[in-house]
Parts: sequence; C-alpha cells; structure tokens
Amino acid sequence: MEEKKLSEETYFTFKLGDGMFAIPVSFVKEVLKFSSLTQVPKAFPYLKGVMNIRGSVVTVVDFRILFGFEIKKTIEQSSIIVTEIPQENENSPMTVALVADDVDIVSRLELTKSENVSFGALDNRKDFIKTVAKKDNNFVLILDLHKIFQSIESDVE
Repeated sequence: MEEKKLSEETYFTFKLGDGMFAIPVSFVKEVLKFSSLTQVPKAFPYLKGVMNIRGSVVTVVDFRILFGFEIKKTIEQSSIIVTEIPQENENSPMTVALVADDVDIVSRLELTKSENVSFGALDNRKDFIKTVAKKDNNFVLILDLHKIFQSIESDVE
C-alpha cells in the first residue's frame, strides 16, 4: 500500500472556476465578502482596482481572469482573500486581495509527485504552480504567490 505524504505546511484552499487551488495559510490574513471597489483606469483586466480594507488601500487581483477561467460569478458574489506575502529585503509584507469563486478550508494536503509541472496551464503561467496535491480524490494546484506577483509587477512596469 502506498504511503500518503501529507504536507508539512497547512494550506488554504479555494475555487477558481471548476478548479481547486491552495496557498499557504500563513499568507492569508482574512476572507471578506465583496464590498465597494475603486477601479484604476487603463489597468490590466485582472487588476480589478483597489479596496479600502480597515483604512489601507489594497490592490484587488482577480485570479479567475489572470488564469483565463470563464467567469461564472460576478465579483459581488465572490470571496475576497486578503493576503500578506513576505518580501525579501522588506520589513513589511505586501498586502494583496485575491478574488476567488469560493473559499474552502484550511488543511494539510496530500502532496502528489508529478513529472509534468505545466498541468495544462497557459505557457506564460506554468511557473505560477508550485506543486500538486490531492484532497478528497481531487487535485489541488498549490500556487507560488511570489512568482505570480513578480509577473504582475513586470506586467505593470
């Protein structure tokens, strides 16, 4: 019988379209229902704008658009995951809000070995996926937020 290898780290899982994704729970500050949003003119389509979250201006990134998923729910029906991502050579983390169709749970995931690290992702988005895990016989793509935000920063520049 094959031994299951659970991750050392705990992950926060969420849905984008029909897919299940995860990020380290240590990066998740809070989950909110959508409230008002201020759009930024001439921004990339996945950069939805900024929100006022407890007095701080936070950029909102729609991962559904970034990953090329069909939008099934309006942003008002979606969940907002507020993240704090540690930055090298910075004292404070980068705070970014992510749009997700649904939020799931916090858990350890069963890591899966895979020879193919593209997982059917778009060519310019393959490095966004750190690894694959399983949860209840479904695959979960664990995202590399550092690489995602490096890519966004290079788009904006």
